Amino acid sequence: MEPLQIIQSASILASLSFFALGSVFDLKTREVPDRVWLGYGPIGLALTLVGLSLNFSYAILTIFSIGITTLLSFALLYFGLFGGADAKAIICLGVTLPLVPSTYGTLVGYVHPFFPIVVVVMGFVCSISVAIWLGLRNLGSRLHEGAQMFEGLRHEPWWAKLLAALTGYPADISKLRSTVYLYPIEEVAEDSTGAHRRFRLFFSAEADREQMVFDFVKSLGKVGSPRRVWVSPGLPMLLFMFIGLIITLTAGDLIFSALFMLAGR
Repeated sequence: MEPLQIIQSASILASLSFFALGSVFDLKTREVPDRVWLGYGPIGLALTLVGLSLNFSYAILTIFSIGITTLLSFALLYFGLFGGADAKAIICLGVTLPLVPSTYGTLVGYVHPFFPIVVVVMGFVCSISVAIWLGLRNLGSRLHEGAQMFEGLRHEPWWAKLLAALTGYPADISKLRSTVYLYPIEEVAEDSTGAHRRFRLFFSAEADREQMVFDFVKSLGKVGSPRRVWVSPGLPMLLFMFIGLIITLTAGDLIFSALFMLAGR
């Protein structure tokens, strides 16, 4: 095995190991200790620097990839699509595997050399599976319960109900309080007609869950303290990024390749 291949193998192994470790924490508590990234980042940077010392011809592309990966991570964090751990993970990936591993083949290859971008896109695509699962779950509930599943929210527009059915489900208020990964996707609003419930389908991945739940439960007293409310499981995005990393390493750039094939027809 050539030296560059050894370095790339070590970078891949480090990335898989730290993403797997982070995913375990993300699944359990939706929080990942900083020590995971403080270990991953320096190891990845050292491997990348050693790789550049063996082949300096990719230095400019490497620096550019690290730069755009960092900017993308901060942008996704700013717009609430990433949590802090997700952003740190992708920045560390950008430092460790900034470019497509050149010594390994995949099923379909890659459209561009910026490996972390491909992983991010694939991670978001993988997260769509949750919407499919929730949609099927709520379809079954709708067939069983009828309009009762939207009790207190029947006045909401159809598109809000559809989005709610793809991002959450009705659950007992006690379950919302006790489950660390559940967030309310409704709120109590007040206007000239009085207090009423309405869907709140968008919130930042960095939102303070405890404060959000406390404020929401307190406000429910204004609308009769309903027993069931609509909740959403906070997505363990790091897990989906981990799955996206595995798929990208083995299959290649499936999404961009498919888009380019469709555009060429």
